[in-house]
Amino acid sequence: MQNSDALPGVNPKGLLYYVAGLLNRCPHWVAALTPDQGHAIAQSPTGQRYLFQLEVQAPSHEGVLHTVVASKQTNQADGAVLIAANGHYSPQFMELAGAAGVRLWTLEELDYLVMAAALESNEPLAYLGLLPKPSKTTPAPHPESARQANQGF
Repeated sequence: MQNSDALPGVNPKGLLYYVAGLLNRCPHWVAALTPDQGHAIAQSPTGQRYLFQLEVQAPSHEGVLHTVVASKQTNQADGAVLIAANGHYSPQFMELAGAAGVRLWTLEELDYLVMAAALESNEPLAYLGLLPKPSKTTPAPHPESARQANQGF
């Protein structure tokens, strides 16, 4: 009998390949699966490393978070993203993940990754918190360089 929390036909390794491939299409990202193919590791344009792990069943216990945090440390990642293929997280699990510093994604967040890859833009990834959001303002010139520009008038 199949667990109702699992998505039938979801291939975790295939989905991780897909995630890595999408990240590689985003400007200045580099991603690949770990040697055991249990995780994807991605390096952002800012040099931060993220570990991606997929759970086909709804993650509901602390052991899953311990595994993600341990894998993050083993792979020397700065951040971790846990993707629930079935799209469900309990409120208690969400609280534990937040305390452990693990980002929780569902297939809805993967849509932003698909958008980022299609647009070859990092803006959707900034929305997901994987990159600092770019400043909407243009920095003013340093006062000294502004003064130099006016010299000679």
